Amino acid sequence: MAYTDTTAVAGLIKTAYDRYVEFALRSQPMIRSVADKRPAQQAMPGSTVVFSLYNDLAAATSTLGETTDVTAVALPDVSTVSVTLEEKGNGALVTRKLQLFSLSDVDPAVADIIAYNMADSIDQIAMNALNGGTYVQYGGATATSTATVTAASTIDSADIRKIVAKLRTRKAVPREGNLYWTGIHPEVSHDLRAETGNVGWRDVHSLTDSGQGNLWAGTIGTYEGAFFVETNRMYSAKSGANQSTLATTAVTVAGTSAGFTFGVASSAVIATRAEVGDKVNGTGIATDARISAITTSGSTTTFTVATAHTAAVTATTVVTVTPVTRVYSTILCGKQALAEAVAVEPNVVIGPVTDSLMRFRPIGWYGVLGFSRYREESLYRIESGSSIAAL
Repeated sequence: MAYTDTTAVAGLIKTAYDRYVEFALRSQPMIRSVADKRPAQQAMPGSTVVFSLYNDLAAATSTLGETTDVTAVALPDVSTVSVTLEEKGNGALVTRKLQLFSLSDVDPAVADIIAYNMADSIDQIAMNALNGGTYVQYGGATATSTATVTAASTIDSADIRKIVAKLRTRKAVPREGNLYWTGIHPEVSHDLRAETGNVGWRDVHSLTDSGQGNLWAGTIGTYEGAFFVETNRMYSAKSGANQSTLATTAVTVAGTSAGFTFGVASSAVIATRAEVGDKVNGTGIATDARISAITTSGSTTTFTVATAHTAAVTATTVVTVTPVTRVYSTILCGKQALAEAVAVEPNVVIGPVTDSLMRFRPIGWYGVLGFSRYREESLYRIESGSSIAAL
């Protein structure tokens, strides 16, 4: 009897696929929850919602005359904060052909992706409004502005103590008990928890049973009058000080009127160290030109610089890349730091099928809303670098 194996009947052996398709890694939206001020008695629909705040009279400390009437003083004018409402939304079109040919059931996946995109987008809009304001401090001993923040300009417990003291001085109302909300990026949290000495986060927490629980779990917990929310949704940008220029590598440059691209070997220093937002320098390249996209194919990494150039950029142009420090915002706030106005709560919308053969199935999300900082005295941010940003 002949032995039959997989080689003899190769046509019957097929690659198997798991029909369950995983979603991308996601972070939990949580910034919108900071917006705890909303219209209470909105007069009418409108494109802008105006909030008003009474201002208090100055303290009256003089002694009244027994037979003299009090002198009337004018009430102070009210202050206003405006929130502009804007349409927000996104959409996708699922075709009948995709539904028929797809390995996995695509409809539930598209609905889930659209719903997450809605929550993710609104959270980023709220973060853009929250990340600003009058009161800011810079990490480290030498930074005096965003542009002077370096990787060594890290946050420490003294920064947290100072901001909590400033919030209490400005009479900001704590958000949870007597604690202020603090949003901190994980790469900034690392530096805070790595601080050494008897005034640092780690030593203080190691002295209590509850604090040791935080150490083992790697969570922040509460500290110095604030409770911490650790999330990568905190704002960061390549807006700090220039770092050391990367080693110059022979490059291939192609230019257009809108910008140019250049390629390097994927093993080159530039390919392994450069990031979107880093500066690009060279003859004919506009001042402060920055990398806008990075793609890798095979052994070549291609950098896109979406900026005009002052002269022809050719294949002989020598390009150098200067990394820029990533600056992170850590935000501490009390109640009513952020206001929100909503005309249409963001929601998933199933669009009508209007094509002649009923092949196009639209789905998206839509909302009309806006955010604005409300009480500046309830909001403070720390702009700092991170010792592990480039790792």
